[in-house]
Amino acid sequence: MAIKPKILFLIPSLACGGTEKVISTLINHWDGERFDILLGVNSKEIPFYSITNTAVSISIFGKSRVRYTWIKLLKLIWKERPDYIFSVLDFTRLMILLKPFIPTSCKLIARESNYLFEWLNTPQKMLSQYLYSNIDLLVVQSALMEQHIIQYLPEIAPRTLVIPNPIDTALVRKLAQMPLEYKLPNCPVFITIARLDTIKGHLRILEALTLLDFPFCYFIVGEGQERETIEAYIKQHQLESKVVLTGELKNPFPLLKNAHVYLQGSYSEAFPNVILEALCLGITPIAFAISGGTSEIIRSGENGFLAKETNDFASSINHVLEKPFLSNKLTETIHLFDLKNIMPIYNRLL
Repeated sequence: MAIKPKILFLIPSLACGGTEKVISTLINHWDGERFDILLGVNSKEIPFYSITNTAVSISIFGKSRVRYTWIKLLKLIWKERPDYIFSVLDFTRLMILLKPFIPTSCKLIARESNYLFEWLNTPQKMLSQYLYSNIDLLVVQSALMEQHIIQYLPEIAPRTLVIPNPIDTALVRKLAQMPLEYKLPNCPVFITIARLDTIKGHLRILEALTLLDFPFCYFIVGEGQERETIEAYIKQHQLESKVVLTGELKNPFPLLKNAHVYLQGSYSEAFPNVILEALCLGITPIAFAISGGTSEIIRSGENGFLAKETNDFASSINHVLEKPFLSNKLTETIHLFDLKNIMPIYNRLL
């Protein structure tokens, strides 16, 4: 009997977030009959995303920070001797540093979910360039992200692979049929699903909404450190009757399905899963034009809009409400990102 390849996935937590959602989805659909699957998680907190694949062996490090897991992590690697380590977020930085101390047969695959060099100063860029040259394979989510990486790391081009985030279209549509928790008013309904963080741009969405001259209801789904700032803005501009902060929702899809428009205010996005989910449900997305994979999903004027600034964003909302896109135009390319088409890429890769 052939020995199955062994993969060790490493992720700081399974909290509510885009990377966490993607990795949990991949792991839950990875073929346990063809691969031995290990998962290393640092956080001891109850996960937002559950691992339902019974073939997965889970190790919890339980340290206050990822960097403090290094002893436990090395012990696990030398005990299990995985063929591949698939790391994300803070574990990627740690594994790059630990690579000289792991078995030489172990290949390091890193999935980058940020524009790596966008926010770094010169010394940090030089250090990252040195460290990332030691990765065996770098997975990125969009062609634009690949261009960004190769601009600073041309030598890693042959070891960089674009794999879009997967979407389980069947599951999204099934969950969207569940009962709606909120009573919706008889007016246009907008929604944003994102953690409450400055980079997600909630305030510039709210600024655009103040330019609208008709009643609306705007749901903000998510939680985070910017809640008080957002609440203060809502109060300052007398939007209390129009904006609802729901907090995190295990199943936001019934609310998303009943919205008229999905609004994205992010200043940076590698590849926004929720835009795919909105299109899957036939909901028009409007986003600010930014670096990242958003422009590889939204074809402005065909299946949504990419706005250059706040007034343009507000005008796009008016346009969508006056002339909605046909449902088939919104969903026609979603199959390209379906889990059934993305999982085989990973299986062939390993």
